[in-house]
Amino acid sequence: MRYPDRLRFGFVFFILLGGLWSLPGQALEPVSSSPPPLNEKELLPYKLKGHGSLAGQAFLSSPSGKGVTQAGVPVHLIPITSYTRSWFDRHIRTSSCGSQSDRASGESAPPSRPPAECVHDSLVPLLAEKRLTPYIRTTRANPTGHFWFTKIPAGRYYIVSLIEGGAGSHQEERAAGIAWLLVDLEAGAKETNLVVTDCKSNLC
Repeated sequence: MRYPDRLRFGFVFFILLGGLWSLPGQALEPVSSSPPPLNEKELLPYKLKGHGSLAGQAFLSSPSGKGVTQAGVPVHLIPITSYTRSWFDRHIRTSSCGSQSDRASGESAPPSRPPAECVHDSLVPLLAEKRLTPYIRTTRANPTGHFWFTKIPAGRYYIVSLIEGGAGSHQEERAAGIAWLLVDLEAGAKETNLVVTDCKSNLC
């Protein structure tokens, strides 16, 4: 084989070899985007009783601007860790779940499933994780959507509430969706008048 032929052969060989080496990296790419494992060491500061408190109102916003509340609806206080942040980003922040008020106003296309079912399914996996149970606090809102948490340790939290049917008599007052808020609580701080909503009102 002449020298130029050998050179071309070697060049082609290394290109093919490089292509083979790139395959494992391509195959592993989906793994890197998978949810991180639950690291309970991140949760330890949230297990203890603290001296902080949180109070606010959970509601959805209707097209007319009225607040949609639900008496007795659970309000969850979820510590922010790498695990819960991944869950929040996938199921809440960028959720495809619409609301009945969305459909009424024409702001988005109708979801493929009923909104109440969609938002319910996004919360079930997290609340069913037994390792998270000691760290997630839950209270219930009163008829006007107001809630309170006491003896909270310092840290960063998601406040999440699934509202599946408002208390009003009109159709727009019976929307379904997830109201949420991010809170950074300092030691002993007392946060009041927190607005926990679905962000269509530009309040979060």
